[in-house]
Amino acid sequence: MALVLLIVFVAFSVGFFTYVVVPVAMDKMVSYNQRKSQQLSNKMDQFLIKSDTQKMKKLYMLIPAIAGIVGYLLFPEELKLAGVIIFVVVGFFIPNIWVKGSIVKRKQKFDNQLVDALMIMSSSFRGGLSLIQAMEAVVEEMPDPIDQEMGSVLSENKMGVSLEEALNHLYDRMPSAALQQMITAILLARETGGNLPTIFMRIVNSIREHKKIQESITTLTLQGKLQGIIMSLLPIAFAVVVYSTNPSFLENMLQSELGRVLLIYAFISECIGAVLIWKISTFKDY
Repeated sequence: MALVLLIVFVAFSVGFFTYVVVPVAMDKMVSYNQRKSQQLSNKMDQFLIKSDTQKMKKLYMLIPAIAGIVGYLLFPEELKLAGVIIFVVVGFFIPNIWVKGSIVKRKQKFDNQLVDALMIMSSSFRGGLSLIQAMEAVVEEMPDPIDQEMGSVLSENKMGVSLEEALNHLYDRMPSAALQQMITAILLARETGGNLPTIFMRIVNSIREHKKIQESITTLTLQGKLQGIIMSLLPIAFAVVVYSTNPSFLENMLQSELGRVLLIYAFISECIGAVLIWKISTFKDY
């Protein structure tokens, strides 16, 4: 009788899980994927990055699935379920990382183009062109992303948005000290007058000096980052060498409870040390 009840309970549990829990979980996952993909697509549109909502939805569906398959293939039989779960979770974060990387790359490219844009605008002013015409010259002569950004400012201004608001929208998308100096100079010159070509040349010199200082800091902090990477890889290399020459050393640690605890402690300590070294060696440019 007990066996029959157990079989009925198991069958009921499997049926409940299959017909109730799984569809609800799938609906929740699809809804979450659609919501996140729409958020990422909106964020890319905000930064004027060409995107396709349908493509983002496919990425959010495909990347976790592909990551799960990779985890299933890489992990051994007894750890396949854990590997699939870990890789699927990681797969959900990959589109976010990709979008953030695209935004950072776009900002860096914009900053690198700003000097040339200021030079073009300065030459346009000397040639007798107005501010709007100078910005149009930048749009015509410069590649992405600065032509898109300046074109967006001009489009907003043509639709009735004040130039100050349009420039502030540009700064919201591409915040940087150099751009803030440029916007401040333009607004002050429109209100009080001023020699914009001279001011722009001073901003260009300031940007160039800032880049030189930043390159020097990057060179000085590179040594600390390399030391952190080497120190992080040394224990792993040591473990590989020891295991290849005398596997019993590591097997004894893996088979004893104290050895496993010590290995976990060493791994956590190494991760903390690597993060601290990277933080110390990283200079934030505010």
